[in-house]
Amino acid sequence: MFEHTYTIIVEANYASNADDTFEEALDVSEMQDAMRGLAVYHGLPQRPIHEGETLVVDVTMLKLFTTRNHVMHVERLDRAARVIQSRERNDGIQRWDHTLSIQPSATGCVWRDTVILEAGRWSWLTARFCRFVYTRRHRVRQAQSIRALVVAGECHA
Repeated sequence: MFEHTYTIIVEANYASNADDTFEEALDVSEMQDAMRGLAVYHGLPQRPIHEGETLVVDVTMLKLFTTRNHVMHVERLDRAARVIQSRERNDGIQRWDHTLSIQPSATGCVWRDTVILEAGRWSWLTARFCRFVYTRRHRVRQAQSIRALVVAGECHA
């Protein structure tokens, strides 16, 4: 039987201050910049996100196909802990739980994205695509180093 839940962990090191980097991550235009050339989000607000809000957007990938009504609920936004948790879903993805954490390090900060996803029979492929997308975002942001992992099942690292 195929595993339908996967955990993707992508960790990137930056030479920047953790607080400043977290504030930048709250601005959806930063994510749009990091996704340029890969995806365009239609319907995102032109302001920082807020805890408790639910955004419904259309996402066009590679100018080829559009996922309509992708739901992104900002479940937790904790500035003091520098953590954002969102729960996302659409017609093809039942669960895309994303935790973003930016913590200080000796040389700047560590940005960790943890995604737990379920996409039915497409989970295996979707997990690898997720790893690609988040790794690419950090390359565009010019991270000093990036580590990425896909694990079958649900884990909270």
